[in-house]
Amino acid sequence: MQQKRKLIVILIDGMSADYFETQAQRLPYLSGLAQSGTLVRRMSCPVPGTSLPGRTSMITGKPSQEHGIFGNHIFDGTNFRAARPDDVLAPTIARRAREAGLKVACIGHAMVDPDDTDIYEAPWWLRDFMEGCRFVKVLNPDWVSRLLVPRGRDGHLVTMPVSNGGIAEDEPGLQHLLGMACDQQIMRDVADLACSDTPPDLILTEIEMPDVIQHYFGYESEASHWSLAMADFLVGELHQRLERAGRLDEYVIAVASDHGHSPIETAIFTDIALPGVLCEPEGATLHVVVQNEAHRDKITSRLKEFGAEYIGNDHVPAAVRSSIAAYAAPHRHSFEISRSRNDGGSPLGRPRYISSHGLCPGTPADDRFAIFYGAGICQRLVESAVAEDFYPALTYILGLPADKRDREAMGSSII
Repeated sequence: MQQKRKLIVILIDGMSADYFETQAQRLPYLSGLAQSGTLVRRMSCPVPGTSLPGRTSMITGKPSQEHGIFGNHIFDGTNFRAARPDDVLAPTIARRAREAGLKVACIGHAMVDPDDTDIYEAPWWLRDFMEGCRFVKVLNPDWVSRLLVPRGRDGHLVTMPVSNGGIAEDEPGLQHLLGMACDQQIMRDVADLACSDTPPDLILTEIEMPDVIQHYFGYESEASHWSLAMADFLVGELHQRLERAGRLDEYVIAVASDHGHSPIETAIFTDIALPGVLCEPEGATLHVVVQNEAHRDKITSRLKEFGAEYIGNDHVPAAVRSSIAAYAAPHRHSFEISRSRNDGGSPLGRPRYISSHGLCPGTPADDRFAIFYGAGICQRLVESAVAEDFYPALTYILGLPADKRDREAMGSSII
């Protein structure tokens, strides 16, 4: 067993491998960590390449069909609903660490069960995501409350609003400013904990807004450059806080993204293309509830008219696999539900999100990167890794016992 080290895991939502490689000059702090530590140049995405499957693969080391989170919204046999930590079918790094007697803090990282932590703050965006108008009727109120209540911070003033603060959806500028402020506060909370008298052994956190800004303003737009530079700055600020407190030699900092991003020019409106069909857009991936093989063939034929291709359902958990068919939109297309801007009723139109992800499996634009920096981490470049390789690296850093699958993965370890 390796010597135990403390670990801070930072997820930067939506920073692609392509962006990190081509825009490194805009990211001086991350580039510095990469040059001094281990850089994984390209890490593949789970299917689909969306936020919650990406996060869950990182903290479980399992593919979507095994950890159960096959979309931001999953089919429960009746409806699609927002995925929750209790839907995760595999132990997370938080649970493994706590069972080993380590002190665990989750500061705004999604898909971590509060019961697997000593210190917990909910993702600031969680309430609005879970209480979206299409899902509120299938939510368990007790679960929503459980996920939003902070724990383990006696005497600590919780500053996260876990809400959009009542800002209307037609005021996106104010929403985005609030989001930036929340990301900043999250990272300051992380630094406060890591520099405290009783620092956790494992801190899990995330920086959310780069994904949101890219969705609304476009890939490599000036606003997106700014949001990604802000994420870089927040990582740099944490590094400087650790250095000033004399804690830098105690921690490994692991930074990664959950998926990439790519420009979108056209939306396929699923409620118009497939009227009356229960389905769920996941960026450029669409999950459709099918009744039988003939129904699936009919859906496939219809979506082929828009250039979409059937990609199977191997990524769907066995319990609901026979009910789900998955499709990938063509290049620079995504799936959306129509809104007021599509008054003509056309199944194709201007997208709400002009950059997105969840692309056809294997598309390089959905690849992400990973950086490991700090105590005991060598200077190294790893050209490629699969989505499930990230988790064994975390267990290795923390000195956790490796199960059989972890040991097999360690043969091509990224650490």
